[in-house]
Amino acid sequence: NILATFKYMFEESLNREDDQHSKRLISRFEQMISQNEHVYFDSDDLEIIIDHYFYEDHKTNVFKALELSEKLFPFSVELKIKKAQVLISLEEVDTAIELLNGIEPLAKNNDDFAFVLAVAHSKSKNHRKAIVILENLHEKDPENDEVISNLANEYQYINEHHKSSKMIEKLISLDPENDLYWYSYYLCGELVNGTDESIRFVKRLISKDPYSILAWFYLGVLFQKKEDHLKAIEAFDYAILIDEKYIRSYTYKAESLSELGLYQKAIDSCEESFEFEEPNCPLYYDIGEYHEKLDRLDKALSFYYKALRKDDQYADAWYSIALILESKGENLEALFHIKKAIDKDDKNLDYLYLYATIHEKVGFVKEAIIAYKKVVEIDQNDLESWLDYSNLLFKQESVDEAIDSLYEALEFNPENAKIYYRLSAYILEIGDETKGLNVFKKALSLNFDLHSELFQFMPKVKENENILFLLTNYK
Repeated sequence: NILATFKYMFEESLNREDDQHSKRLISRFEQMISQNEHVYFDSDDLEIIIDHYFYEDHKTNVFKALELSEKLFPFSVELKIKKAQVLISLEEVDTAIELLNGIEPLAKNNDDFAFVLAVAHSKSKNHRKAIVILENLHEKDPENDEVISNLANEYQYINEHHKSSKMIEKLISLDPENDLYWYSYYLCGELVNGTDESIRFVKRLISKDPYSILAWFYLGVLFQKKEDHLKAIEAFDYAILIDEKYIRSYTYKAESLSELGLYQKAIDSCEESFEFEEPNCPLYYDIGEYHEKLDRLDKALSFYYKALRKDDQYADAWYSIALILESKGENLEALFHIKKAIDKDDKNLDYLYLYATIHEKVGFVKEAIIAYKKVVEIDQNDLESWLDYSNLLFKQESVDEAIDSLYEALEFNPENAKIYYRLSAYILEIGDETKGLNVFKKALSLNFDLHSELFQFMPKVKENENILFLLTNYK
């Protein structure tokens, strides 16, 4: 949701709640409940009381206030609208719609009534009905941000993302420094796939207000989306000139510099932000990644550890450390770190794959097999994991199990030549040449150029005359 659904209806009464009058009202109401008294409140006071308990999520007192309002003002349209709002918030939408339909003749020109009815229809998934009501409200008050934001939501629900995007543009025009609007616009733009149109809109805003920090920042983000990183960097630089303390400009600029292979400049951009804000865990991690791309592995490790000192639940840092340690041959240390990553996220395929390969390297075969099996259970299309899993079984002289694993892989990847080449090698190894050659033929028919896969895995088959004959024919 772009904004809290009912905010605009109760803004005035919520503001009033801060004053002494509101505090006295709440005190009187709670005293009435505790002493089981009958106290009179006028309808405006009851609205304030209902609002207070609604936003405090105090359901018992909300319903006591509603019950009192029905006794004192049984025909009050405003109080019935309040009750409908409460019912909707409790997912009692049908009851709310029934209540609203009952007061419709008395509330035809009441904008609050119309808005709550629109929300009720939305909750009932009658989005087109909600849109008709909201469009009427928008026509009456073109600058009502709550109506516009709810319209944006409704158009998204029915997959009319272009119309939603136009509504969010109106919100940004009304409040160009609202980051939530900008972020919603970016997300909606991804669905519309109209980056060029979005860029034109942002440039028009900048021409009216050249010092809008968010306009320049999101212009950079949009250029990033187009992979036009030079223009993105230029936009982020303008954002930094306008507000040097806006940290995201530095980190996003670093991303674009990294995409251009300028890793040291990316590091410099990140470190410039240290002057204005203490680095957080993701920022230290990003700097570590840039050092790793420059092959400064010790530097990278130091920044990954800095990231973990900020947040030891940051799984990617544990994983990246494990990767570096594994590349340096420090497998037991790597194993400790990859276990930490998996403790945080045991469904991440990259983590599980590294966990399996490290266990295999240190000779913990049973654990490696379990990990490979989990990877292919989560992602049946992960070709390398199927091949590594079967290869480990093969090396353990469990050739039948290796063959079975590849047949299982083919259920999910029926046209994958690599699997057929490996399968033919296993079958030839157990001496079933006729079946192995048939599987090899299938592999050749799918992708002749990959036949070296077989020779790399099992060089001795180069001496097999039947294999060479098939190669000559299929070539």
